[in-house]
Amino acid sequence: MISNGSNFARDRFALIAAALWLVWFNVIMSPALASSIVLEVGATGELPGFQQGELPIYLALHMSDAGLPEWRFEPAMGEGLPANYVEWTFTLKPYAEGEALSHRPHHLFRETYSGLHSVTLEARLYLNGEYQTLVSGQALMDGPNGRHLAIAVTEITRNLLGPTGAYRRIDAGQRPTGPAR
Repeated sequence: MISNGSNFARDRFALIAAALWLVWFNVIMSPALASSIVLEVGATGELPGFQQGELPIYLALHMSDAGLPEWRFEPAMGEGLPANYVEWTFTLKPYAEGEALSHRPHHLFRETYSGLHSVTLEARLYLNGEYQTLVSGQALMDGPNGRHLAIAVTEITRNLLGPTGAYRRIDAGQRPTGPAR
């Protein structure tokens, strides 16, 4: 009987804790989430190691790492263009016809080179269906699980949407930097 009473007390405590957490979440977090703008994330071009449809998911994940609470990022999966979105474009640098640069030693036992691909990244921001600005950068890519590309996506996102980013400079009346298209 004592064990049933302690189970009841533990279950009751868990229920109260969950209810308090839900109240806190609704009061504190909901306004922040409600005031954030959802940007769908799409990609043009292919990158080595990514299957079709994986790139928007990867980009949205690493754009979220930029720590910008006023923006939320979701992978674009449907047909057509959404009103608010970021379009990423990737161009492999033409070293040896797009082959990997070898910055690492030759693996004698596997007879392979582990290389890095030099890639140019461009992120274009569209709000309400209208082009706003572009930010570009470069990265050495060592595959979909490498840190170089993830860091570049996060930094370009900050340069596009952060407090001192290209979009904020438009709002402040300053001319954004970067190539015009």
